[in-house]
Amino acid sequence: MTQDESLAMLQFLRRGGAVRMLLKKDVSDELDTLFRYARQLSSAGDHRAAANLLRILTAYDDWSFDYWYQLGATCHAAHAWSDALYAYGRAAKINVSAAQVPCAAGECFLACGEKALARKAFKAAMLICGENRSLQAIRRQAEQGLSRTGESDG
Repeated sequence: MTQDESLAMLQFLRRGGAVRMLLKKDVSDELDTLFRYARQLSSAGDHRAAANLLRILTAYDDWSFDYWYQLGATCHAAHAWSDALYAYGRAAKINVSAAQVPCAAGECFLACGEKALARKAFKAAMLICGENRSLQAIRRQAEQGLSRTGESDG
């Protein structure tokens, strides 16, 4: 690869391109298998291995909400708060209407003692949930988190 080609690829990636976009081969079945394996590792408590695999997946497809959210959840379970918050932030940029993301971020902020940021996150989750019946479990979780910050939904 020439220096010009390398620079062009770096510029492509910096503008939001993903490695997935550069390849001409569909590898979705293989990625799904790796994603399922990462979730199994996380469920079994091997958060480090799961996070490493998920980081590879996010590097491959930087636009996957599922990869970023699962990385956040895995880091969250491992109490790696800053890594979890970063991953949740990336997931939120991809899908702003996913109420579970700010709710989970609120839990991380609360664990770090950042009550003001936790309040904002829980309130954002509640705002996204609104009166949507399918999101009421998340809304209740956000309300409970908000009450743990010393503020209620009032």
